[in-house]
Amino acid sequence: MAANIFGSSEDVTSSYQNAETGTIRSGRTRVYGVYLDSNTLAGDFHLRDGGASGTIKFKVKTPAVAEAIYVPFPGAVLFETDVYCNFTTEHIKAATVFHSK
Repeated sequence: MAANIFGSSEDVTSSYQNAETGTIRSGRTRVYGVYLDSNTLAGDFHLRDGGASGTIKFKVKTPAVAEAIYVPFPGAVLFETDVYCNFTTEHIKAATVFHSK
């Protein structure tokens, strides 16, 4: 049987974000990867632990090409307080974050 990097199907869900900032999930959470709908300008995508001014746990620069970008994490990233994402819609149209329930 092949290993599932996301764990069991019972403990993983996803959240969709198309606003530039917002809390993906409150409370202790593990993030397994992100899917980004990139726009035509290069920019940054951040996942923070602890709100808008919290610690950056994941940061990626998107290319200046309108395309989908999937970033699976090699292991789950633990967020102690919450999972907060921020980006600008000139760079990214939307994000889906795969995380624990």
